[in-house]
Amino acid sequence: MSLVPAPRLLRIVVPLGLLLVLAAGPCRHAGAENAPEARPAPVVRVHPALAPLRPWLTHEDWTVRSIAAFDLRQRTEPGVIHLAARMLAREKQPYAAAGALGALRQRPRRELVAEGGTELVEALLRWSRHEHPTVRAYAREVLFAVPPVKLGTDFARYEGWWQRGRAALEREQRAMLRELAAAAAKEGKKPGAASTSVEAGRKDDRFYGRLEQMRRYGLELCVVMDHTGSMGRVIGAAKAGAQRLIRRLRAYVPRFRAGLVTYDDGARLRAALTPNGEVLAKAFRKVAAGGGGDLEEGVDKGLRLALAQGRLGWSQRAHRVIVVVGDAPPHEADVPRLLRALGRARQDVLYDQPIVVHTVSTDDLPVLHFPQIALAGGGQHVTLRQTGRLVEELVLLTFGGADRERVQTWMREIDKLRKAEPRKR
Repeated sequence: MSLVPAPRLLRIVVPLGLLLVLAAGPCRHAGAENAPEARPAPVVRVHPALAPLRPWLTHEDWTVRSIAAFDLRQRTEPGVIHLAARMLAREKQPYAAAGALGALRQRPRRELVAEGGTELVEALLRWSRHEHPTVRAYAREVLFAVPPVKLGTDFARYEGWWQRGRAALEREQRAMLRELAAAAAKEGKKPGAASTSVEAGRKDDRFYGRLEQMRRYGLELCVVMDHTGSMGRVIGAAKAGAQRLIRRLRAYVPRFRAGLVTYDDGARLRAALTPNGEVLAKAFRKVAAGGGGDLEEGVDKGLRLALAQGRLGWSQRAHRVIVVVGDAPPHEADVPRLLRALGRARQDVLYDQPIVVHTVSTDDLPVLHFPQIALAGGGQHVTLRQTGRLVEELVLLTFGGADRERVQTWMREIDKLRKAEPRKR
């Protein structure tokens, strides 16, 4: 038998080898079992009741995203964790991220893995390195619940686990989602179609739409305050908090202006609408409590002056708010005309948005006719039992109105985050 020369043998073997490689497909290198597989991401079902929140979680303004994320914490429908994870993956503003992280804290591991999976872990690792201590702590608290075994509190161990366990977690997530889909099919319904959440039937109340409009077109506030002698402590609180009022509201709505009108039996314009906190503070400092002595005051005159476009300078498209602060009722004979004037003002076609009038009674009991004035003005009436809370009430009424409880909870959370903000050197 004759032997094939070496050069000719190579020409036969090498092409044969190439054919075998091509037939076998791409080679898997060492450690490839831990590399992410090139296949579509797992599909997580989101309950239809969460649909109204979706656009606000991706809104261009962090304030809107933040409130929407804080709202997620109260929800229990399927898909909450998925929405929070998606938001965290693209979020850059720490206060908004804190809201999404709050929606994930103390959730069972099975839910974190099934709805969040690898996308959630990647986001948690990133936020676990953030400079804000509260945000970092929230992220690590959630991250520490994800691995299949306890790894302690050393963050480096979780980074090491992720280098080896990513593919395993993805497989676990897919298996969990298949189980959920099978269970739902067995019950004869689509995954995510049912929920035990008390929030499932809540309708969109247009809160986010109003907030978006405020951010886009502006927010304007006129404080109409009784300046008679009995109002001394309240006026003092207003003087101390005037600049803080503007700072806080501008933090949420950058296009914010405020003005001041005071009244006894007459009315006086102290400051037209201004974005300048110092101008407003100076106007408040010039107010001296004095006079009065009779039971009724010129509430109607103060409101009429505040409504005057030529004096205050209201914007056509901005959300306009008046807050009346006092401890004495209007003159009885003036009440019917005042209520009619408020009705006409709210129907004024010159403005895109109807003006809203709130009232604040500074006594323990509601001031006579103040609830009626607020009702006619499309606003709310509140009783100020603690003088030191005046600025907070003004902020809540201006920014929140009917949604004051939601806004109050959110603002307190934001205040805590601001206080914990690391100081810049």
